Amino acid sequence: MFAAFFVAPIAVPAPRAAATLPPYAGGVPVRMAVDSVPLGFDPDGNARWLVVTKFFDAGGRQTLILANSDFDWSSRDGRVQWQTRMRYGQPAAILTTPREGPLTMRVHANEPKLGTLVVRTDTRKWTQARVVAQALGPHLVAVGWFPRVAGTVRVDRVDRDGRTRRVATLVGASSAFRDASVAAGSTYRYVVDRNGRKTAANAVVTPPEPVVTTVRDASGKGMWLFYTVNPVDDIYFRNLDPAEIADRAARAGLRYVELRLTYGAYWEVTPEAKPVVDAIVDSLAKRGIAAIAWAVPRDTSFEDVAASVRAATYRTGAGTPVRGLAVDLERGSDFMGDDPGGKEALWRYLASVRAALGPDYLIVSNVEDPYFEHLDNASYPYAAVARSSTVVQPMAYWRMFRKSAATPDDAARAMRRSYDALRRLVGWRVAVSMGGQTSADGPGGAPTALEIRSSLQASRKIGAIGECFFAWNGTLPDQWEALRRYRW
Repeated sequence: MFAAFFVAPIAVPAPRAAATLPPYAGGVPVRMAVDSVPLGFDPDGNARWLVVTKFFDAGGRQTLILANSDFDWSSRDGRVQWQTRMRYGQPAAILTTPREGPLTMRVHANEPKLGTLVVRTDTRKWTQARVVAQALGPHLVAVGWFPRVAGTVRVDRVDRDGRTRRVATLVGASSAFRDASVAAGSTYRYVVDRNGRKTAANAVVTPPEPVVTTVRDASGKGMWLFYTVNPVDDIYFRNLDPAEIADRAARAGLRYVELRLTYGAYWEVTPEAKPVVDAIVDSLAKRGIAAIAWAVPRDTSFEDVAASVRAATYRTGAGTPVRGLAVDLERGSDFMGDDPGGKEALWRYLASVRAALGPDYLIVSNVEDPYFEHLDNASYPYAAVARSSTVVQPMAYWRMFRKSAATPDDAARAMRRSYDALRRLVGWRVAVSMGGQTSADGPGGAPTALEIRSSLQASRKIGAIGECFFAWNGTLPDQWEALRRYRW
């Protein structure tokens, strides 16, 4: 297990804007320092190292950056991924590497302009267990060992009755194995033999089977909904009214809401936000509306995949389950990365989630739009993604990709051409739900009510099982009325 790390709360005044951005809780910082935290060795066979920034004002008092900072994180020793600010309280990054020995990370503060720090650690001095096993889900266990072994590695699994089974023999360089032959709700121990040196990993208990889901839970009209735990944001979770959300969804005839629970490995259902999130899920369920957990992956690592599986198996304190998982599969530095490797990471990530949850659980894959972005299977792995999906949902945001305002005919044409392009790429073995737009993303502003109705009519006519709109936050009254008037 990874070491827990939290930024200690600081007694500071209420947030206030400084003379220049970013806003701070406390004084304007004049000095930067860092906390360096070895997270240990993960079930992927990597060392993971966390670096968190901290700031001090002219009086030497610690202060917090609340938004709009800009940092560069870099290292030659492994992959560095910046972390959303609210995960560790302040700007932070995690270095992941298979390398044994000294590690160095460079932290450069562009905004606020506080210069550069170089941080060092050495994995040879870390004390955490180097052979680690952990359940990814009901049907998948990851086993990792550090450092990487060149030679022969044998992995034995011992069940609760003491029966031993060899589940893997790996020849060549290796550091991890994922066991997809496990049963839900079971206890296992693993023994890793590295060139004749045997090490027992910790015991693992796989979660129970997830709830039974159906494609009907992702059919008809839907809406994406997300929030933050940052009080300076307009979409701060305390501004959400669960009862009003359920009432509005019911009035609009929504069949489901895709509710974001995790961004990468960052679990957004914090203890403070959980009562509000639970009330949203419970209130929707009482109105017969499904809450589908929405995950935004950023890496194929165990920690990231496990967060999506956790979202898929989420239950409220009252026991209400989510009714499926929507996985937002996007490339780029904010998401799964660019090539080389970014494209392959998309389908590999989803394949791991599918293996963990089993063959029947509802997985909706939010994919980049092939028509607007001029993509094919060589540039985006549509066919490979479809193999692990129940539903594929292209993000056909017709105004986002235009240089001018759109018409109702433009919206309908976008749905048809996006659907046709996707069908050519994935075939007919998977259901398609269209991703529509209510937000004012793009030069033309927000779609009109007529555009929304036209997109719904076209989506239904071409054979899509439904249309999900991005996003709840910012949807205007006339757009809600257009959704209400169109029955699906």
